[in-house]
Amino acid sequence: MRAALGGRDSSNDFSGGGLVELRSLRKAYGNQIVLDDVSFGLAPGQISALLGENGAGKSTLAKILAGAVVPDAGEILLAGERLKFDSPRDALNKGFAIIPQELIYVPELTVAENICLGRWPGRNFLTSPKQILRVANGQAEKLGFDLPLRSSMKSLSFAQQQAVEIVKALSRNAQLIILDEPTAALNNEESERLLDLMQGVARDGAAILYISHRLDEVFRACTDVEILRNGRLVYSGRVADTDPSQVISHILGRTEVAHHRPLREGSNGDICLDVRNLNRAAYPPVKDINLKVGTTEIVALYGLAGSGAEVIAESMAGLHRDVTGQVVVAGREIGVPSSPRKARRSRIGYVPADRKTQGLVPTMTVRESLSLLVMNNLSRFGFIRRRAERDFSRDLARRTLLRARSTDQKVSELSGGNQQKVLMGSRIAQAPSVLVLQEPTRGVDVGARVELHNLLRQLADAGTGQLIVTSDIEEAVIISDRLLVLREGRIVQEIIGPSEASQQAAIQAAGGVE
Repeated sequence: MRAALGGRDSSNDFSGGGLVELRSLRKAYGNQIVLDDVSFGLAPGQISALLGENGAGKSTLAKILAGAVVPDAGEILLAGERLKFDSPRDALNKGFAIIPQELIYVPELTVAENICLGRWPGRNFLTSPKQILRVANGQAEKLGFDLPLRSSMKSLSFAQQQAVEIVKALSRNAQLIILDEPTAALNNEESERLLDLMQGVARDGAAILYISHRLDEVFRACTDVEILRNGRLVYSGRVADTDPSQVISHILGRTEVAHHRPLREGSNGDICLDVRNLNRAAYPPVKDINLKVGTTEIVALYGLAGSGAEVIAESMAGLHRDVTGQVVVAGREIGVPSSPRKARRSRIGYVPADRKTQGLVPTMTVRESLSLLVMNNLSRFGFIRRRAERDFSRDLARRTLLRARSTDQKVSELSGGNQQKVLMGSRIAQAPSVLVLQEPTRGVDVGARVELHNLLRQLADAGTGQLIVTSDIEEAVIISDRLLVLREGRIVQEIIGPSEASQQAAIQAAGGVE
């Protein structure tokens, strides 16, 4: 097949020059075709973004390259040699390494032990902590990493854990590194550090396949872009030869809905959330925070890690008892909520940053998840009215544009974007006076991101104001009527009606740059 207009020919013969060649890869599960005739090449030093909506085939392609899935047809070649992977170990032995979004490591072992895991240094099957430390230190220094080698993996930040996984991959002389959503749980500063590291690894000769939903990162760090839609490669080309709007059109198969809401006045004068003199001494601290959210307004809080933005959101949800101050919801003074139950009773809807561990029960069905927090309204004499529950959940699924086989499908079987819609729907179900959201579109694809933003705008227009905490400055600008920038626990800047031109100013204010 030929790539979409404007890209390079995806059926080019890469023989002789490319490090890795994928030729006509196909994979199906029953009648569902997941990958269909996918071909492209990855050369040494190339950072190729692999983009597409959830369900487009990205994860399946990555698993094929990592040896975890066997394709039904097609070839993988390395420097002209046809490869056949029967297991992930086969792929590792050929220099193919994957760093998944959910990292795989032994939390109780040290950083050094994790780097050497499965390849213990020594002789005659004997090793020692000293030898392990020496080898791990040599690998880390060679790659320019400063890692706490004696610390346990569980004590590290997510960014440090990813760095360990990268050292582990490169210490195996990896020729192809697959990164799956590596910055989904990182703040801007950590993301920038990881992107710089990735570019350095590529300069040293490795090829990188970078799976991400973050277009700003793609245009910041990648050299090439491959776009999948419904299992087919619809675009393959140089990043320099395209732009974000074209990329989004290829991903969605249509022209994207405009990012920005129409210019408007913001709040109609009514206040749904009034936070007064919020303070916290423990780290991360907050100092004399005063803010208001109008009933038809979206206010974004943006700051670097440790700025206190997340503490403000979590305080509204009743997760911090060491925070002092006053909170007024829809004209009623409630104090700082002392528990999640009190926050809900005060009509504060809270969407946590981590949907898997804080927001959803994966084994529940969509129907159960959407109705969980309002079960009292759907029960009579202690028994659930099944018909009422079914009708209620179907209506919410329709409002949130949820894509599922039925409301009886398990949440764990949905894509990340649809899981996020279930999470938001369950909070909307409470008819809150104000919604407080942390990282509302983290780890979702471009199409779901647009739909979630549109949903939030509709809720604001209907009278549900929102306080959004996000480490994604692009999202903060796109979605908000007002943008508040935090640094060291204080609000240091307010931007009314933010635009793309506001991004640099917000980043500088968050980082303390004049």
